[in-house]
Amino acid sequence: MNSVMSKIINLMKIKKFQQAELEIYSELKKNPQSFDLNKILAMNLISQKKYNLAMTSLNKCYEINPADFDINVNLSNILNKIQDYKTALRYSNAALEINPDRPEVYHSIAHSYLHIPDLQKAELNVLKSIELRGGLDSMEIFNYKDTLNLYTDILYAKGDEESYRSVCSLLLNKGLHFGDIFRKLLRSDKKSILPNHLKTMENVLKKIEENPNLINKNLTKSSIYSCFAEYYQNTNKKISEKYFIKSNKLISDLQRDSIYQRQEFTKSVIKFFEEPEIDKISKKIPFDLGEGLIFIVGMPRSGTTLTESIIATSEDSIAGGEKVFFSVNCRPIIKQYRNGNSKFETLLKLGVAYLDIIDIQRKGRRIFIDKMPENYLYYRFIKISLPLARFIHVYRDPWDNAISLFKQNYVNEITYASSFFGIALEYANYEHLMRKWKSEVGQNILDVNYYDLVTNTEDTAKEIWDFCNLPGKYENIKRKEYFAQTASKHQVRKEIYTSSLNKTEFTDYYEDFKKNFEEQRLYWKNN
Repeated sequence: MNSVMSKIINLMKIKKFQQAELEIYSELKKNPQSFDLNKILAMNLISQKKYNLAMTSLNKCYEINPADFDINVNLSNILNKIQDYKTALRYSNAALEINPDRPEVYHSIAHSYLHIPDLQKAELNVLKSIELRGGLDSMEIFNYKDTLNLYTDILYAKGDEESYRSVCSLLLNKGLHFGDIFRKLLRSDKKSILPNHLKTMENVLKKIEENPNLINKNLTKSSIYSCFAEYYQNTNKKISEKYFIKSNKLISDLQRDSIYQRQEFTKSVIKFFEEPEIDKISKKIPFDLGEGLIFIVGMPRSGTTLTESIIATSEDSIAGGEKVFFSVNCRPIIKQYRNGNSKFETLLKLGVAYLDIIDIQRKGRRIFIDKMPENYLYYRFIKISLPLARFIHVYRDPWDNAISLFKQNYVNEITYASSFFGIALEYANYEHLMRKWKSEVGQNILDVNYYDLVTNTEDTAKEIWDFCNLPGKYENIKRKEYFAQTASKHQVRKEIYTSSLNKTEFTDYYEDFKKNFEEQRLYWKNN
């Protein structure tokens, strides 16, 4: 057994997670109740971002030994990822009782409190985690980039931009590359980016060629190229575009899933709601669920964050950010449906489960805003399970939207954004699905044009207020205090501007994008 475990651990060290997973499952057939095997399986699945499967393994371990620190803290971490902060804190507190001297638990607690939010508790706990990991002045702290990202996000959420920039500068001055921190400092104050920060990235680019691991090499180079691209975008358009293209090419080379999978998934969502069983299920769901819930949907980078910041100025409202609940819970339903294993009755529990998850963030407020753009895929799930919910659909010029997506360093979050063809394909999927939802009887969707949002904000806000029956009125000063846990976190605190309209970048790609987009539109029209 020891030799097998050593083999599995070595495979995981060199990131051969799938091969390690096969070895673990082979051993589990002989010993399914092994705590060690189930624990290492959970760690392996977390490394692959297979969180639902990892949760199953962790729960099995918890049944065997609920006093294991690693099991409690990893349950907390996964629950944070699926945004069940209430349950995450329960496991964090259990881990804290088992061992109060491990930094991981303080990180997990800080993560929960950032999003609840309770920023004072968030900062106290993240600082404790940093202290236990050697402190900000140590070089070792760079091994914990997730904690550093969390700390800077907490500072920004507090509005302490002086400390935010100071910490970002301190980290970059260590002479190591950290793309997220570079972009944060650049977006906050470009003048704080010094020549030595650029030199660090140039040096890393030279050294990274010696790295035999293609994944690490591509990820590092892509991150650096995207940093250079943002740095030069207002001073040298040609150089900036070159770096954006190089960065996205490297991301595309790493991706293994076909971009057509999302098209097939969209078709399956449509077919699922054509099943006669759906009407029977919907009649069993209480008609009064969802009062005060506002879902903002649309393509990413279409103006959903700006819209949330506007609505969040309403009295008795709270911005919940991008809730992954429906993505996490509905994607498996569609997957089971495609495999011939339909579980329509799951719809009965969705609404109540969602209300329970958001309760710790909502804090009794009448209005709760969920701005997950991708919820356009799950509109019917939400409409059936939360009948009184309202939907704001934000849409933008497709080419402007495509450029904005292409210029973000999305590696795992939005896989199609690394090519204009992928964006054209996804935009056609989204456009078709929204057209279908809006054609249905009883739809509760307000269309908001991004152009109107930025050029005629007051009137557009009034239209939203009337549609959602919001109390109070829109206040631009209050809007700029809003914290977004998205790529738009810096933009949304500034004055609303129109420079994002009628973009003239990447002109060499425009005709191909338009052609591919029209071909995909025709595909949906014929199917």
